[in-house]
Amino acid sequence: MAEELSLREKKKLQMRANVLETAHELFHKQGFEETTIEEICAESEISKRTFFRYFRDKESLVFPNRDERLEAFTSFLAANKDSDNPFDTLRSATAVFGQLHRAKKHKILAQQALIKSSPALQAREREIDQDWEDAIAAAFRTRTSDSEQNALWARVRAGAVMGVVRATVTYWFETQCKDNLEELGMAAIERLERGFGIDELDS
Repeated sequence: MAEELSLREKKKLQMRANVLETAHELFHKQGFEETTIEEICAESEISKRTFFRYFRDKESLVFPNRDERLEAFTSFLAANKDSDNPFDTLRSATAVFGQLHRAKKHKILAQQALIKSSPALQAREREIDQDWEDAIAAAFRTRTSDSEQNALWARVRAGAVMGVVRATVTYWFETQCKDNLEELGMAAIERLERGFGIDELDS
């Protein structure tokens, strides 16, 4: 029975992968907005009912691992909640995600071009950024006593972190990923931790 279940799960994963591959081929060929779910289903040889068992909507095809990535990140933050310096935790996360991004930079660049072409995808990306910012704020919040002011500062710090992340990754995309993302991220976190002085703005 266990072998049968394993085979069934493998078939599900293969079908999901096939739908994603088909969808991305269509997106890059004719555009995200111009491609319909009906076309994706027809090319994948599945019904719309089957499609919605695996994907919430068309935007989910561009961000298929949204929930898993957020869960992994929140688990990482929780596992490091007792570190002396929360910025060291962010440095560790930067090293991990920097390596993953560099290994897939050509695929990520293509995805980013697709996202920039669609207002719907840009809106979904902002939602995902907010999820990560909320997770960072919650992690900062666990380090302080329970008060409205501490809750505010946890959100301010999280907003600053995500602002640095967005600016760094955007720069990396705009320069065609030629720089070392880990080094860029580490330098950005270092500046954020010590504060941006006026004398550093032109350095």
